[in-house]
Amino acid sequence: MTKEQQLVFYYQLLRQHSLNDSHSGNGSVRLNDAFVVTKTGACADIIKQSELVHCHFDTPLPDNASLDAGIHQFIYQNNTGCQAVLHAHTPYTIALTLQSEKLSPIDFEGKLYFGDLPVIQCEAAQYLEVMPQRISDCLKQHPVAIVQSHGVYAAADNLELAYKWLCSLEQSAKINWLSKQI
Repeated sequence: MTKEQQLVFYYQLLRQHSLNDSHSGNGSVRLNDAFVVTKTGACADIIKQSELVHCHFDTPLPDNASLDAGIHQFIYQNNTGCQAVLHAHTPYTIALTLQSEKLSPIDFEGKLYFGDLPVIQCEAAQYLEVMPQRISDCLKQHPVAIVQSHGVYAAADNLELAYKWLCSLEQSAKINWLSKQI
């Protein structure tokens, strides 16, 4: 499978497993000195490889690239080991972090993989100016960056690992949520 095919596959998996709604989240994968990202308004249920947008690190982003393409670009520019980025609007993680400054997993895997995770405050009015730096800085220290009231970014060596981080964090958040219901 090509990297572009993998991106479509994992973006669709995020939707199939309710980590995104039909048109939310985004993903990208590095291609040497460039990257490919989901288009703005992409529908995960029907996205095609031909709808992915090719971007370069040192030129303005195409208009049809995801709104978050600048965040992906900044992550790749500042985290040279990063090969893939996935962003999801994970409901349990969002719910658990609406009123907090950190997420502390209570389950074994969550503790093992993540430890205590900071929750980045979302500056809605200056989102595209402020958040790329905040998210990128967090991803230098952790496999995921949680943005309060918005979602999670995962950066990794490949799309499968980025997908694992999103799934593992959401499972941990769900366990945490369920434990509070008992």
